Amino acid sequence: MNVVVELWKVTKALDGLLEKPVAKAGREETIAAIEQLLQRRDELIAQLAPPYSEEEERLGREMVALNQTIAQKLQQLKQQIQQDLKALKQKKKANENYTNPYQEAFSMDGMFYDKKR
Repeated sequence: MNVVVELWKVTKALDGLLEKPVAKAGREETIAAIEQLLQRRDELIAQLAPPYSEEEERLGREMVALNQTIAQKLQQLKQQIQQDLKALKQKKKANENYTNPYQEAFSMDGMFYDKKR
């Protein structure tokens, strides 16, 4: 199979995978599939060699446009994961404060310093 055509198919598969909303429950499997497709794309890109036919050039232009949308979707997925991690940290801190409320009670507020001596 032609390298450009196979690269186009992998790019379309990656775009199709990112089109679907990623549920929190199946996020790890989706990320593993994305990593696999990106690795396959890297291998195929390394195999590209000119000259290209008109059909291959058309597929290349389509892949450039798809790459821009793929980059945006990957950025959105990254932001979603960062928000979830931030919420998890906040929950963890709230839980720690609830179980041990006096852990950070060493503040200097409210102390009295006697100057008369």
